[in-house]
Amino acid sequence: MPKLLAKQHWDLREFTVNLPRHKGLMPTRPRSSRQASAPAAAPSARLRLATIADLDALVALENASFGGDQLSHRRLQHWITATNSVLLVAVASATLLGSALVLTRADSPAARLYSIAISKSARGQGLGSKLLRKAESLARAKGSTSMRLEVATSNTVAISLYQKLGYTVFGRKRAYYDDGQDALRMQKPL
Repeated sequence: MPKLLAKQHWDLREFTVNLPRHKGLMPTRPRSSRQASAPAAAPSARLRLATIADLDALVALENASFGGDQLSHRRLQHWITATNSVLLVAVASATLLGSALVLTRADSPAARLYSIAISKSARGQGLGSKLLRKAESLARAKGSTSMRLEVATSNTVAISLYQKLGYTVFGRKRAYYDDGQDALRMQKPL
């Protein structure tokens, strides 16, 4: 495993993503029955690292996307600046459309996709796939050799996407989520 430096150097340029129209990605964790109204999706979105200025929008997306296990304002603030994470956002017309949080550890070659969420209005346009591919690239740049994740067994849209992108099931966690759902454990070499 490559030795990681204490300070990482990131290319902070924004990335423009053209979003094709097809079935959407649901959040990795179970969704809440509460749905926040979201703005209409733009035809393209910029992917970039999250900043403190994104914090309120990230909290709103988190609360609208997940019924349990939501990241708090404080935890999101921590992950924005933590050296052992990658928190990407997708933005169009100054509106946050999605996010992906990847955690890394110096003592493990595997990165973990902790969360991926797409606003209701932006689902079905390939944004989840774009966020995940960029997150994989940045995890690889931090020295990770594989990516792991957990996904609710009922989230067939996300499972299908992960399989399409090369993830395979390697385990199951019983009653992993707050609502008692099981999770599939999936991984992919980077």
